[in-house]
Amino acid sequence: MICLIISFVIFFKPTLTDKKTDIEFDSYNHIWENELENWSILTSFSELKILKKYAGELRMGPGFFHIKTESNNIFGKEFYGDWFYRIENGIYLQKWNSNPIKNGIRTKADNDLIFYDRIKNEIRIIETGIESFHWKMEKDELGLSLISNNGKTEERIRITNANNGYN
Repeated sequence: MICLIISFVIFFKPTLTDKKTDIEFDSYNHIWENELENWSILTSFSELKILKKYAGELRMGPGFFHIKTESNNIFGKEFYGDWFYRIENGIYLQKWNSNPIKNGIRTKADNDLIFYDRIKNEIRIIETGIESFHWKMEKDELGLSLISNNGKTEERIRITNANNGYN
């Protein structure tokens, strides 16, 4: 019984820490042994490359990444989901408001739909507090709609001015 309890505690440990110093794992500056988990191209626009770096993944769930641009980076060390939707003048991204490394399997979906405008090199928040990691974008004659599904409910968010990259 004791072995079962110890195994349970080890298996569900909520944070990744350095055991000697108890410092939180820094996925942004960490150099992974596997080259594919270091900075790679997420997408590019002629002169601009948007890079992603693997930060981890939720158990039985999506991966999460850090994002930056090659020059004049405005993205911080925040976490982003593996979902994105590209249009001519930028990219829609799923920004996570929680720290999955700190929260571990207890990470709750609290995400923002943001738009990175590549021309102006700025980020616009389109919608906040989306309680789902599973997103898809639909395009119709009126513009774009984000569909988020948390397994219980599906939410549709209309992006009315999608040609300009914002709501």
